[in-house]
Amino acid sequence: MEPVIDVVNLSKAFGPKVVLSNVNLQVQEGESLCVMGGSGTGKTVLLRNIMGLLTPDSGHVAVDGKIIQQLNRDELFEVRQKIGMCFQMAALFDSMTVEENVGFALKRHTPMTKAEIADRVDECLSMVGLKDTNKLKPSELSGGMKRRVGFARAIALKPKILLFDEPTTGLDPVMTDVIGRIILDLKAELGMTSITVTHDLKSAFEIADRIALIFRGECIACQTPGEFKVNPHPVVQQFLRGDADGPFLQDPPPPKRALDRALFHPIHID
Repeated sequence: MEPVIDVVNLSKAFGPKVVLSNVNLQVQEGESLCVMGGSGTGKTVLLRNIMGLLTPDSGHVAVDGKIIQQLNRDELFEVRQKIGMCFQMAALFDSMTVEENVGFALKRHTPMTKAEIADRVDECLSMVGLKDTNKLKPSELSGGMKRRVGFARAIALKPKILLFDEPTTGLDPVMTDVIGRIILDLKAELGMTSITVTHDLKSAFEIADRIALIFRGECIACQTPGEFKVNPHPVVQQFLRGDADGPFLQDPPPPKRALDRALFHPIHID
């Protein structure tokens, strides 16, 4: 079966900093994949490559068999309509009501009438437990409510894929659990394929069919939660323990060229 999302030998650098290096990930239809790793390891960069917001230096991303960087503008727009993006801090329009935020893409990209948009907005808000919040402004919402409005907006166009970028960052443990349950409910009700970038191990073990760990730009594990827990790799075990001692924080070895220079051109200090 062809994966819905196929990341093949994906590499991306910004100047001398290599963020992703030959990453391979496949996500099947209806699957929930959680991508984890330390800060600055390229998790959000991975999502941006899937969305076509960044161009890989090498390798590619395919969505429904279409290689993203080979698409023209119209073809890319068609693929993006299949993807709902849930941003880290919700990214709501402050000047708009909840109803206007959720219905924004419907108004711009569909021929739906005002009444049809209002019905769809009500449906989406009900799915995330925010019925009757239509007329509120983002300033009147808590952090968790803003995230849920972001979820409602992301599913408004009935996408095939949902991407979540740190959906529980900054939330208390109870709201974190609420967000996790909503993600599970959306998967059950809508059958969507999802990738969730998160640091929250508890949430990851609850919502993931598989967990991928990015370390120094490489995907060093991609396994079911049960397999991930017993993976003997020292970086995986340190990440699970949340322990400062171990290879996770150690500096990577210098590039071979730097080693060669040090060996064959020693520096003399007077």
